[in-house]
Amino acid sequence: MAIDRRQFVGLGLGALLFGPALLRAGGGPPRLLSCRSSDQGEYFLSMLDGQGRLVSDIALPARGHGIAVNPGQHQAAVFARRPGGFVWILDLHSGEVTHRISAAPGRHYYGHGLFTADGAWLLCSENAFASGDGVIGVYDAADGYRRSGEFPSYGIGPHEIRLLNDGATLVVANGGIRTHPDLPRIKTNLATMHSNLAYIDLASHRLLRKYQPESRWQQLSIRHIDLSPDNRIAVAMQFEGTPQLLPPLIAIQQGEQPMQMLTAPDPVQRRLHNYCGSVAFSADGAQFAVSSPRGGVVTIWSADGEFLGLHEQSDACGIGQSSDGRRGFLVSDGSGAMVKLDARLAASERHSYPGCRWDNHLLTLSPRQGS
Repeated sequence: MAIDRRQFVGLGLGALLFGPALLRAGGGPPRLLSCRSSDQGEYFLSMLDGQGRLVSDIALPARGHGIAVNPGQHQAAVFARRPGGFVWILDLHSGEVTHRISAAPGRHYYGHGLFTADGAWLLCSENAFASGDGVIGVYDAADGYRRSGEFPSYGIGPHEIRLLNDGATLVVANGGIRTHPDLPRIKTNLATMHSNLAYIDLASHRLLRKYQPESRWQQLSIRHIDLSPDNRIAVAMQFEGTPQLLPPLIAIQQGEQPMQMLTAPDPVQRRLHNYCGSVAFSADGAQFAVSSPRGGVVTIWSADGEFLGLHEQSDACGIGQSSDGRRGFLVSDGSGAMVKLDARLAASERHSYPGCRWDNHLLTLSPRQGS
């Protein structure tokens, strides 16, 4: 795809900071995927190799949000930001868009989804906006991503979803917030909202169990989650209640154990401004990071819930595993910067992409997924 000179220069400067090699289209298999916007208000899905060089830059019809990868077919899905109307499927080898999916009548997308373990189905978090019920849309990858049905998410406002390592259990972050495409970004039920973390049997679509914040924190919205190698769930939340309150915004949960709410030291907790952006485990599952773009900070936690430290980065939101497979994280922000945190949580590298504003999420591909 053609890249205009401004985009080329902006991304090229960042690429030179990532390594000595020059930027070249198709310079290597993709390792990093993220949505972004430009200074001109255009929206893209960008694919970068392990050196930070641009592999492909795909123009989107509107702002993108989450990204999911099909490990068997070497495809990725990019989801429109809620209340969104599109999901695009692209080939990770060629960078070409292979399918353009539109929301079904009476439905809109909530920004996230995933492929099943065999790559046969795409599952999307959706809103049945007439009733406000959350649903999981089911799309047949072998039949051109035809929508074959849906099942309940067992909550309102399903957002990020994950599949346990058994390949048979879906975990849904039901954010509790009702939206409608006629009222973009308006939250219509804050006084009565309740979020939950729902476990669903993928074969029967039966609710196995669910967890939610205690009643005094009913306006905590469970939005983003990540999964560790041992099926531990890290939870990042946003508070829609009185700003002066300081509820816990981060939690961990595993198996049938209750959700363990976590609070950072008071000065740090206040800096979160009651809003967490995204969450990611390190490659070994020993740590996880949670961003707060409003506070300009990223908090680091042990898998057991111990607060380990703080990284400061203005408007930081996207978090991915270190692209070299070691313990550590990559953090992207709205100014076009991408920072690498090493195993000691120190910022070992910082790279700038002028003219670029990275969006909420940053996905690091494994070598198997990108090859």
